[in-house]
Amino acid sequence: MNHTLLEVMQVQQECCEGFKAQYTPLEEDKMVVISKGVYEGHPVEGVRYPAPEHMSGWWLTTDLYNGDTDSLKTVHFSHIIENRPEIAIYMALPSGYRFVLGGEDEHVWFDEDAAKDE
Repeated sequence: MNHTLLEVMQVQQECCEGFKAQYTPLEEDKMVVISKGVYEGHPVEGVRYPAPEHMSGWWLTTDLYNGDTDSLKTVHFSHIIENRPEIAIYMALPSGYRFVLGGEDEHVWFDEDAAKDE
């Protein structure tokens, strides 16, 4: 673990406590699904689904996402820390959590449907 990850993990714990959510951290090698615009700094909507062991469950999309899943890419969580540390703060929230970050209506909420393992 590098110093940056340790800092992120501490802020993630505080974030989870603030939302009274279970702290569910990611290892740096866990995979995250992202759309175009995430690395470029666009406002992001994130949702965490139940996921296989190698995946984080997080899907991060921007307004550039057109619904075509072939346009999405899978990256390591470490790349999210490097490119968008302000997003990484929310990524220890457990399955079912969603967030909107970078727009006028920034918020975090729990979505029962996203928490279901279907």
